Amino acid sequence: MKLISLFSGIGGFELAAEWMGWEVYASCELNDFGNKVLNHYWPNAYHHRDIHTFNIQTLNEELTKRFGTRWRANDIVLTGGFP
Repeated sequence: MKLISLFSGIGGFELAAEWMGWEVYASCELNDFGNKVLNHYWPNAYHHRDIHTFNIQTLNEELTKRFGTRWRANDIVLTGGFP
């Protein structure tokens, strides 16, 4: 399984996914500290900052760079945190 996380905070969903053997593909978090944590622990994932510009075109372009064109063929779980 693969994970894409929205409103990621400091990576709670990412950590749980990693414990289950999933791969973190992408996250979206506005907070500076949260982004530092996400980039530190998941450096190969794509970390976006603004949910308003996080769209399928950007996601496809960035994930294709990192994981190749077949990234979409995998089972992907989309999670979203909230305050």
